[in-house]
Amino acid sequence: MEPVALIVTVRNEAATVGPLIDSILGGTRVPDEIVIADGGSTDGTFDRLRERAAKDARVKAVQAPGNRSVGRNAAVRASRAPIIACTDAGGEVEPEWLERITRPFQDGADVVAGFYRPVASTPFERAAGVVSAPSLREVDPRHFLPSTRSVAFRRAAWEKVGGFDEALAHNEDTPFALALKKSGARFVFEPEARVRWHPRGDLRSFFRQHWRFGFGDGESRVQGSFYFRLASKYSIAIVLFLAGFWKSLAWWVLVLGVLGFWMGQARRGSEGLGLFERMILVPFLKLVYDTAYLSGYVKGRLSPAARLLPDSGSPRASG
Repeated sequence: MEPVALIVTVRNEAATVGPLIDSILGGTRVPDEIVIADGGSTDGTFDRLRERAAKDARVKAVQAPGNRSVGRNAAVRASRAPIIACTDAGGEVEPEWLERITRPFQDGADVVAGFYRPVASTPFERAAGVVSAPSLREVDPRHFLPSTRSVAFRRAAWEKVGGFDEALAHNEDTPFALALKKSGARFVFEPEARVRWHPRGDLRSFFRQHWRFGFGDGESRVQGSFYFRLASKYSIAIVLFLAGFWKSLAWWVLVLGVLGFWMGQARRGSEGLGLFERMILVPFLKLVYDTAYLSGYVKGRLSPAARLLPDSGSPRASG
């Protein structure tokens, strides 16, 4: 079995980095190296990392001021293993995660896309988890783009595409995945390789997170077809609303469309959610989600382009 390095980037994660390392070391397969890049913490995170590294030779802490792309590239360079597994701070890996996400490399995979499931404690967080991440039934493995929450790749594949684009500060994992696809890397989807992550707990942070994701897509000029379809849907709604002042039939069509949208989103949240969360919070947060992505994308498109990659046409997690 080939050696594996697990990389993580952190910034001001003093409260969560310990549980994350514990979850990694408590797995059914333990990585040969754990390299954690600190992006400039001011809360003592790096001191805690150095303490862990002093107690366990497998843990290495590196300082890499900058965005997450800078940190991830620095962590990969500081490792030696031919296979790199990646997750994000603020989450915890399930016990079998590393074992499952590295198994397909024995059969020739270059990239393994794992999965992630939200862990929530409030109604808002539960609804935000439904909107922010796909369920397994919504995933098409042929087009699913891995998140750095749960992904593994060969070092050679990372080298071939030049690593993560350090010009991108937001949503950089999408251009990285598209670059890997363009290079001919063989992708495998492993739905049982799961990471637990915590959705945003309030409306402002929820909006800001998805605005940044949209900005990153616009900045790197990817996912254009997704945003075209999203903008078209809301443009049609506006046209129907305005047309209703001349033909009331347009308003009835709009009402039916809104009801279809609302019920479709409510069905997405049908598992494990209460009536208020399913019928009110999920559809409302989907509207906020779409607004955040669209406005962020427009802002990103108006910024200087980073790497130009072909549009994947891949559907977004929210559907």
